[in-house]
This record gives sequence, structure tokens and C-alpha cells, in this order.
Amino acid sequence: MSGAGRRRIGLALAALLLGTATATTVSAQEVRVRAMVDRTRIAQGDELVLSIEIAAASFEQVSPPDLSRLEDFDIVGGPNVSSRFQWINGRTSSTRTYSYVLRPRTTGSLRIPALGMLIQGRTYHTDAIDIGVVPGSARGGAPAPPAGPAPGAASPEPSPGAVAAAGGPDVLVRAEVETRTAWVGQQVTVRFVLDTQTEILNLALKDQPTFPGFWAEEIKVPDNLDARRVQRGGRTWIEYTLMKKALFPTASGTLTIPGVNYQIQVRRRSADPIESFFFTPTETITRRTDPVTVTVQPLPSPRPPDFTGAVGRFNLSVSADRKDARVNDAVGVKLKLTGEGNLNAINAVPLTLPADFKQYAPKVTSTTSIQDDRLRGEKVWDYVLIPLAPGALAIPPVSFSFFDPVARAYRTVASPPIPILVARAEGGAAGPLPAVAQSDVRALRQDIHYIKQARGGALRDRSRFFYRSPWFIALLILPIAVDAGIVVAVRRRDLHPDLARMRRGRRAYGATRRRLREARRRMSPSVARAFYASVASALTEYLAAKYDTAAAGLTHDRIEELLAGRGVPEDQRAAFHRCLESCDFARFAPSSTGVGEMQRTLQAAEDVVHKLERTLSA
Repeated sequence: MSGAGRRRIGLALAALLLGTATATTVSAQEVRVRAMVDRTRIAQGDELVLSIEIAAASFEQVSPPDLSRLEDFDIVGGPNVSSRFQWINGRTSSTRTYSYVLRPRTTGSLRIPALGMLIQGRTYHTDAIDIGVVPGSARGGAPAPPAGPAPGAASPEPSPGAVAAAGGPDVLVRAEVETRTAWVGQQVTVRFVLDTQTEILNLALKDQPTFPGFWAEEIKVPDNLDARRVQRGGRTWIEYTLMKKALFPTASGTLTIPGVNYQIQVRRRSADPIESFFFTPTETITRRTDPVTVTVQPLPSPRPPDFTGAVGRFNLSVSADRKDARVNDAVGVKLKLTGEGNLNAINAVPLTLPADFKQYAPKVTSTTSIQDDRLRGEKVWDYVLIPLAPGALAIPPVSFSFFDPVARAYRTVASPPIPILVARAEGGAAGPLPAVAQSDVRALRQDIHYIKQARGGALRDRSRFFYRSPWFIALLILPIAVDAGIVVAVRRRDLHPDLARMRRGRRAYGATRRRLREARRRMSPSVARAFYASVASALTEYLAAKYDTAAAGLTHDRIEELLAGRGVPEDQRAAFHRCLESCDFARFAPSSTGVGEMQRTLQAAEDVVHKLERTLSA
């Protein structure tokens, strides 16, 4: 080949390489995002679909949108993820769309704020969208124009199927109470129920429930949720009891049990048979129970004189450990109150004794249990009494009054008197002497005490007041010195705000390994649900400590965002998600599991934590 031919081939190769590099650079830089909704005007209670579209050359380092700033809407469905790939005239383009179903929280002019997402190490934001929410029915709302792409990016073509149909899987949560009317202090049992027509993979409380105006006690539900098939509205549902609470109203009036939010992961139906065969299509939805009102009536009047607010059904027993004693010997008296009701609200049962006894503060013990969803308990007061005079003494009757909500009347239970024969103390005068009770003795005069003379040493001067002594000055300076020390310690701590977080991160790996070893020791098919719950908790607590965040908020999307932001390889992220999904499936799917499967899951968890520790500590 001639020199001219070689030069032409070299120029062609250089041009090809330059064109490839240029195309790669342009593709890498063309990242575009936009948000759109199916309607801009809806009625309160209606739903709209928010779609966030991302156009990028690669989706290897793309985190899901951050919806933490979405304050005016509840997320009731999603995310539904769809992708599109095109090849036109030798150029490729790909888009990914996240779709969410939103429900407004109030009426008026609401706003979907600018939403951010992390793409290839850089944060992009959509434009805000205004939504009008009116009372009643709103039809014919015009589709909103797409919120423009990020600054400096061209607007991509609309993606087909970017807006999903409103609604979601057939999953409902609701709150049930046994009665809508009650007395102050009467137990009201509330049950939180999940009704579903699809398979549940995982669920968790989105926020800690509160019960204002009630004293709340938890009623334990089985770790393995019991499924029950019910007919409701002409349809068949699978019902699960998620939580039970025994509530005791503390005030009269109309009290409200607020709604409770649940985040539920369900198996999504996919029209693509290949996706269903190789993967487990899932969808995370949010459901909230409706508030429940309870009308609380005040306790009727007149009330017994010794009534202290106890409501329920109770029995009282009083016993002494001996019937014969000597003066100054200890006598143990036990007051036991048992029955159905909130014993925690009962402070004390009064024990009134004559002056012939010296009484010490009682030791109080209490136990509670749940029987047939009713709170029952036992409260015991152990008194120590010292008889001070000989004779035939007695512990007087003890009475206790309570309100019976079933009979709608006050009841009083009382114990009989307990006689105690008290003899003289050992070493007393011989011969029979008439026993005189201390209550019959009257103080006629005060005895004269002699002046005690000091044995050796000079008398101390008592004319000098304490406030002139050095000790008084030292006590005045001591609080100032303590306050100064606290200020110095607080300032020193503020100079290193990340010190505690760094220590927690370093200790996370060791703590997780100990939790996994503990799970291995308790591995048994009889406690499979608790085993898988321990493994999943160890994984999420490890990430929470590493990233200094709350474990309750670590959803799959949030975990993906955190790991991708620290540059964790895709295979490690996928292994972490697979391990969590295996635990969730074993906990909630109606299937049995053996020791072999449990060992494989635990080994996978240990491997993924070990690899993550090496990556995050690098």
C-alpha cells in the first residue's frame, strides 16, 4: 500500500474516533427532565397523575425523584416506572418516566413544587405546577403544559404512556371501634384492618400514630398476620388485622381517633410476560384510615365519697401475714385489687389505721394482661405496720368504689376487719397487767431534759452566723462554676457536630454483624417470620447508622438514592435490594420456608454488608 493510501486510512480512522468521542460527549451531556400532570383542576377527593420524565444517555446513575417537599398532596399510588428507547438515523435516545397518583389534602390553589433528582452526580429540578382544587365535582380540566426542562436543556418529545391511569391496586385500610359511645375511663377497642385483593409484599407505618384525649395500651397481634376471607360490597377481600389498641378516654365530649398512614408494597400486575417471568414487578402505595369519632359521656353524679375515678369491674382483698404479734414486731398487710379496667389510673387504695399502729409507705406492684381484647390487671400494695401498744387491736375495713359501665352504676367493695392480738414486748414487766392502748394515753406535760455537759474540749461559739462562714461563700460560687463548665462543654461539643455521627458510622458494621449472628443462633422454621424481620432490620439499621438517618424512612427508592449517591456499584445495590425483598416475601407471602432457605438468606445478608462496608469505608 502506498504512503498516500495509508495517510487516507489514518485520516479516516482519526475522523471516526473524533466523531465517536464527540457523539459520546454530547450524549452524556444531554440530560433533560420535566414534570407533567393529567389535569390542573380537580375536585377535593379526586386524584391526579403526576409524571416525571427523564431523558438521558444512560440510566446507571439515576436516582428516583425526591418527593419530600410535596406537602399539599398525599401519594396514594406509585411509582409506576416506564422506559422508552429509540434509534433514529444512527442516533439513540432513551427516556424513563416515574408516575405517581396524588390526592389533594385541601381545597384552593395548591402547588406541586420543583422536584429534584440526582442524575450522574448532578442535581436537576423540574418546574413547579399549580393545581386548582374546588369543592364538589371538577370535570374537563385542561391538561397542564409540561413543566419545562432543566435550564439550558432542550425539550424532548412527549413520551407515550407517560401518564398512567388514575387509581391503583385494590388495597384499603380502615379503623374499626367496638362502640361509638363510652364513659370517661371505659375501654374502647380500636382495630386497624387491611383489606386487599392483591398480594402484599411489605407494609410499614409511615408515621407513629397518636391518640389525643385517650390513654392507649397496645393489644398484641400475632407476628404472622392471620388472613381471613370476607365478603364486602359484593366482592371478596382478604382481611388482615394490623394493629389493636385499648383506648381509655380521659375527658368527656367528642374525641377523634386520627387517621393512620401505611406504606404498602404490593405485587404489580404486568402485561409483559417476560418481565413477570424474570422479575417481580412491585409497586409502593400509601393508604390512610379515615378518622373515627367517639362520643364520651361524663360519669354520673352523685359519686361515692371514696371514689377516685376507677372505671371497670374490680375485686378487693386484704390479708395480714399474722394474727398474733408483739409490740414493735412488724406485721405485713397486703391489699390486692384485681379486675377489668385501667389499673394504671388508680393511684392508691386508702388504708386508715388507728394511732396504735405505725405505718410505712407501701411497696406497689402491678401487672397487666389482655384477655379477649380486654385489659385486665392486678395491683398490690404491701404495707408494713408496727403495733405500738399491747391489746386486742384490729385493722379496720378497707373500701373501694368504682363505676361499672355495664351496669351504669357505682359499686363499692369492702374487706372485713382483721383482728390482731398484740402481746407485750420481750423483757417487759412480769405478771398480768391491764393492757392500755396508746390511743387512751394523754400527754399531760413535757418532761424536763437535763443539760448535757461536754466531755473534754472547749465549747464552740454559736454566735457566728452561717452566712459569714467560708462554706456559705463556697456554696454561692459553686453554681457559677458549674454553669461555666456546662457552657465550655457545650461549646466544645458544637465545634465537632459530626463527631457522634462518625462514631455511629464506624460502629455500624460491628453492630450489624452481632445482630446477624444473633439471628443465626435463633434460626428455626417455627419463628421464620421473626428471623426474616431481624435480618431486614439489621440491614436497614446498618444503612441508617452509616447515613445518619432514621431507619423508618428507608424505602427501596430512598436506599437506592443513598447508595447511588456514594458511588456504590450497581451489583452491590441490586444484591442489597434482593436480600430485602427476600426477607419481605418470606414475611408476608403465604408460603413456608425451610432452614436451607433461611441459611441462604442470612449468608447473602452477611456478604452484602461485608462488601458495602469495604465500599463505603474506602
